[in-house]
Order: sequence, then C-alpha cells, then structure tokens
Amino acid sequence: MSKGKLGLSASGSSITNILRLLAIISFFLFFFIYFLMVHVSNNDFWWHLASGKYIVQHRSLPQIDPFSYTSHAESTAIKSAILKGNWLSQVIFYAVFSGWGLKGIIVLRSVLLTSFLLLIFLTVKKQGLSDLLTLPLVAGVFFVAITFTGERPQLFTFFIFSLVMYLLEDYRVTGSRKILFVPVATLLSSNMHYGYIVCILLISVYLLGEGISQASKRPWPAYNKRFILLFGVWIFALILSFLNPSNFSILGAILFYKEQIGTRGIVEFMPTLSVYAKKFSSINYAYIGFLILSLFSLRYPRKIGVVNMLILITFTIMSLVSIRYMIFYMCAAAPILARVILYAKEEMLSASSKAILRTKEGFLYGLVFILGAFLVFSEVPALAAYEFRANTTFAVPQEAADFLKGHKIHGNMFNEYGFGGYLIWRLYPEKKVFIDGRDLEDDVHSDYDIIGKAMTEEGRYWADLMEKYGITYIVMPPLTVGGEIIPLVEKMFDMNEWVLIYNDNLALIFLKKDENNMQLISKYAKDKTDGLQTIVIQAAARAMTNPGNPRYFVSLGKVFLRMNKSEEAEKAFTMAYKIDPGNAVVSEYLKKIGEQKTKRLKQ
Repeated sequence: MSKGKLGLSASGSSITNILRLLAIISFFLFFFIYFLMVHVSNNDFWWHLASGKYIVQHRSLPQIDPFSYTSHAESTAIKSAILKGNWLSQVIFYAVFSGWGLKGIIVLRSVLLTSFLLLIFLTVKKQGLSDLLTLPLVAGVFFVAITFTGERPQLFTFFIFSLVMYLLEDYRVTGSRKILFVPVATLLSSNMHYGYIVCILLISVYLLGEGISQASKRPWPAYNKRFILLFGVWIFALILSFLNPSNFSILGAILFYKEQIGTRGIVEFMPTLSVYAKKFSSINYAYIGFLILSLFSLRYPRKIGVVNMLILITFTIMSLVSIRYMIFYMCAAAPILARVILYAKEEMLSASSKAILRTKEGFLYGLVFILGAFLVFSEVPALAAYEFRANTTFAVPQEAADFLKGHKIHGNMFNEYGFGGYLIWRLYPEKKVFIDGRDLEDDVHSDYDIIGKAMTEEGRYWADLMEKYGITYIVMPPLTVGGEIIPLVEKMFDMNEWVLIYNDNLALIFLKKDENNMQLISKYAKDKTDGLQTIVIQAAARAMTNPGNPRYFVSLGKVFLRMNKSEEAEKAFTMAYKIDPGNAVVSEYLKKIGEQKTKRLKQ
C-alpha cells in the first residue's frame, strides 16, 4: 500500500480528510444552530424595520423624522446619516420580515454571522495553519460574536469586513485578482451602515503598511505592480463608498457621532475594560485570550511584517477604546495570531514531535469531530422546541404595546430610550415616541435625561419639562441598563397625580390624572404595589444573567423595603455587599436594617 506525504497510507489519508471535513462541518453547524436560538432582542432592530417599511411604502428615503414628535425639521449631517445611511439593510430587513416574519430575520442573522466566521476560517487557513488549530481560533471569535447578535445593519458590516479581510490577505499571500471585488464590497457596505468606514480603515492600513515596506527597501523599487494595484483598489473603494444618500457629509457624521449627548453612558461606546470594571457585562475571556496572545506577536515582528503588525496594533487599540469594536479586532487578529502560533510551533516543537503529531492527525480530527457532533446533538432538543420570537423578557414590550395600541390616550408619550424602537414599529402613525435609539436631537436627549432622572439641571425642572412636551403617559421598564431603579419610576410610585394603569413582567405604564383620560383611569387604575412586583421580576431575572452586578441586588433590596419585607431586603443587600464590599450605599442600608431589627427585638 502506497504512502502519502504525511507518512499515512492512501486509505489512511482519505479517512483523515473525511474526519477533517466532518469536524469542520460539525463545528460550523453548531455555530449556526447557536445563532438561531437567540431571540430577537435588539432595541434598534424595530426602528430599522419601521424605516424599511417607510422606504418601501413611500418609495423614497425619509428627509425628516416621521416617528417622533420631538424631532426638529432642521437637517444635520448626523441626522442625515441616521435617517438615510442604513437604507439598503433596512429594506432587506423589511423584505425578509414581510416574507417570513421574525423567523426569517433570525435565519438571516444566523447566516450572516456564520458566514462571518467561515470567512475568518478561510483567512486563517491562508496563513498555513492546520484545521486543528484554526478551529480553536475561530471558536474564540465565536465566543465574542455571540455577544454581537443584535439584529442591526452592523451584521452586514461584520460580514463585509471579514470578506474584505479575506480578499486582502488572499492578495497578500497569493496575489489573487479577487481583490478587485473590494470596492464593490465597500459600495454595498456604505449603503447598509455607516460603519463601512471600518472597512475603509482596514484597506488604508494595508496600503500604509505596504507603502512602509516598499519605502524601507534599498534600493527603492522603481515599479511594483502589487502596490499599484492595491493603491488603485483603495482609491476606487473610497470613491464608490461615497455613492450613498449622504455622500461626503457622512464622514463628518461618523467622526462626530460619538460626541453626541446621546452616546454618553451607552455601554457599546464605553471602553471595554471600563465596561468590565463597572460590571455592565461579564468578562469575555476569549477576547482577553486574544489580547494575551497578541502580545506574543512582539516576538516575531519581522516575520509577521509591517502590514499585519499595523493592523493588529490599530484594531487592538480600537477594541480597548470602545467595546463595540471588539468583534472587528477578533476578525482582524485571528489570521495574524495564526502566524504567531505557526512561528511558536516551529520554535517549540522538535522534528520528532511534529512527526508524531502528523501520525496522530486522523485520531485528533476524530476527537474534534466527536466533540463537534456532541455540541450539535446537545442543541437539537432545544432547537426542536425553539420558538422564533422576540425577547419579551428583557427587551421587547410587546404586551404593553398591545395595550397602548388598543386605547386612545390624550396627550403625548414619554418612553424609555430602548423601548422607543419597538413602540415606533407597533404604534406609528397613531402614536409617536419621545425618543428612540436613533437619538436625533441633542437637546431632546438632554431633556430626556432630566425627566428620566427626575432632576433639576440649569434651572430646568423635570416636571416642568413634562408640561412643556404635553406628556400625559409614561411607558418605562423599571431598571436602567446598569441595574438601578429608574428615578422617574420611583417618583411615579410616590405621586398621587400619576396612576399605574398597566404592568407586566417588563413594562410599566403610568397615566396622568387628566380630565381627558379619566375614563381610562377609572377602568384600568391599579394598586401601585403591582408595579413593584415588575421591579422584583426584572431585577431577579437580570441578576441571574449577570450575578456579578451588585446594582440588581440593591434594586431588589430597595423594593423589598417599599413592600415592608425587611428580611428579603436584608438578604438582597447582603448579596450586594458580598459582590461589592466597598459600596457605601449598601453598607448604609444594611446598617439601617440592623438598627431596625435591634429596635424591634427590644420592643
């Protein structure tokens, strides 16, 4: 029997290849299934869907905001980018939703994210790494990708970014003319989401790196076809990327978007390590692992090359500056880290060790396939029972919207920022929102903060602002993203002129005592202690998903005190104290509860 290059018989090599393919297929099938079983949760998805519907029905892009009653008619670069810059992805979302509902959206999201991982797999393979080592790298990206499953235009950006990365690396390694597809990819991306600028940045860093490499050669090369072609691709990518409804003005919008008031305090704009330190999110250890592995690139800077070192440095910094860039770092870093692994393997393993590993290759692929098959089959029962629906536990106020849609309410709505997108989708045009994830007006967001935090700022009093906007009903979740009880919600429980008319496990609706709404109040007025139960449900459920955040337990403790359940309050504050012993607020509450307990015992 003949032997192959790896020292295996022909039949042995064939079996190894079959096991290798089965291992790859099983892992990617698992990725796809996992992405499928995530309910639609993103708050912004709904206003994108409503925008897609508006564009299709009116056969034009919105010039002014049709969905909120607080928006101004004046146009700015940022407003133009938000209103028109996502038009193609919005139309695709609406077309898919119209044909297949939320099931279609979930499948589309799963296809895009799985394709994103597949392109990373192929890019890593370009570095010469074996499938055995490529799969763990891609799995690392997967563990970050599952935190980016929001149904937003960014999904298309992730996919196109990984495609551009693949085409650029393919060109670097093989000189393939497939790089000519890059400008077309950026054209599509620039009409799907203004995040396309990240793709332009990637091409620019490649070009800069190649330029530095050429300039460092002695004597200087007089003519380099590869560099000239790359330069041409960059020029055409820039030109085509401006063929979008916002044209060149979109650059200003992108550069200054983060300076808007509305972006301050939003978790995705915060530095990654700050998000972890403040316990807004659990630490993603796959990302931390990639960062640590990236440090080893400093051992092989010459081998890795100027281009890839610049890419690694650029996207590492971006991922640290803002958590929203983490997924781009993982995509860009994976093929570079593959080369680090290759060089480290060459240094650390002897020739005999490599030979032994080659003889065990079929066995190792078999183990990986068994693991992949186990992961797939472990998800099958859950998939069989899975419902393709929205996440009404934490994100989508579906039942509250049903209630609002069924009743005519006099006056204007004040709604929570995250709820705005879904309320647009369900209630427009009969009811318009105060604010939503588009956050078009800085002054409106400033007023939103004052009202939501029930405070006075620079002479502006929250109750006066509610009068200014004609607000008669409030639609809110009980908690902030960080886990505190929303101050306005706390105020509502103490104010007689506001009546609780609706609550469920996620949302609260308060209605102002107004002669035009008295019939609704007489029919639906509820005891406000029912609303306290909503806070308990939300705080407890969120504490289970992120047990390292003490603010959920503080909120539970405060509500239990309102409900005169001092024992439960003490338990909640004790849990918060265990997580954050230095929290002065928690210590003060525990001290007061202890004093009250001692007083009762003496009596």
